[in-house]
Order: sequence, then C-alpha cells, then structure tokens
Amino acid sequence: MVGRVLIAGVISALLMMVWGFLFWGVFNIGGKLVKPLPEGFEPDKALREALPESGMYVYPSPVPMGDTEAHAKFEAQHLAGPRFRLSYQAEGGPVMPPATMLKGLVLNLAVALLAGCLTTIAGRSLPRFSSRLGFVLLLSLLASVWGNVADAIWWFHSPEYCLGNIAYGLGAGLIMAAVIALIVRPSTEQAVD
Repeated sequence: MVGRVLIAGVISALLMMVWGFLFWGVFNIGGKLVKPLPEGFEPDKALREALPESGMYVYPSPVPMGDTEAHAKFEAQHLAGPRFRLSYQAEGGPVMPPATMLKGLVLNLAVALLAGCLTTIAGRSLPRFSSRLGFVLLLSLLASVWGNVADAIWWFHSPEYCLGNIAYGLGAGLIMAAVIALIVRPSTEQAVD
C-alpha cells in the first residue's frame, strides 16, 4: 500500500504542477483576480526607502493589549483606513526561479501523500472509485475553503481573489482525487469485514 501511495503522490504532484501552469500561466487567472496599480504609480522607490527588509507588513500594525494609548491610535488608524497586508520581498529576482518551482512540487507531493495516507486509513469505507474520488475532493474543498475564506475574513482579500484561489485548489484537488482514487485502492484484507 505504501508503494501505491508514493506512486499516486508523485503522479498527482506532477499533474498539479501542470494544472498550476495552465491556471496561473496560460489562462492568466491570477491576472484577472487582482487589480493593477494605477498608471504612473510606482511604489518601488518609496517601499525601498521605508521597508528595507523583506517580510509581512500589516497596517495598521497590531499593538499590545495593555497599551491604551497605542491601542487608541491603532483603532483611529483602523477606522480612517487604509488597511492592508503586504507580503514584501525587498530584493528582485526572476519571475519563476527553479527553486520556487521545486518548493511548489514538494508542497504538492506532501499534500498528495497526506491525502493518499488518509485514503488508506479510510480503507474499507471507500471501496469504490467514486467514494475515494469524493473523499479526496472533499478534503480539497475543506482546505481550499478554510484557508481562502479565512483570508477574506481576517486579511481583506477580495471575494473574487478568494474564489479564484478556491477554484484553483478544487481543480488541483480534482486531479489529485482522480489519481489517488485510481491507484490507492483498499487491500483485500481491508475490504473484508
């Protein structure tokens, strides 16, 4: 069974990379989910001066609970706006370096292996292809909705952006589900009560 999970994981990870290339690259869905900056607005110089270090920035920045003066300022900034979360990389670099692609492949492999392991654990309760497909697709739906809707609630991500990411996750999840459902079948010992 371990061999089947590994095979399904590798095939799923590779096919999910192809799906990502199609979804984000060929169909440019990512470009349709975000708004472009206004023409002539070039934030790079201001950001380089204000934020020399890469990291995650939030405005207004959270303050300790006990500091009433800082909390009052935080609340006023929050009410006045703007509010944002900025994932910031100070240094430039290639659009899609091989190291990033490798990290994505490793992530896909880890997710597919986890889904394959859960399918194996569920074993007897998933005797048919359709039940295994539905099980892994439900796992994908859970992960996609949980993470993306949470970002819309807590981090101001637009509904369109979240729905686009959910669509990507469900597409990748459907590919993974089909591969796992086909390859990771319950053993004959599991199938018998």
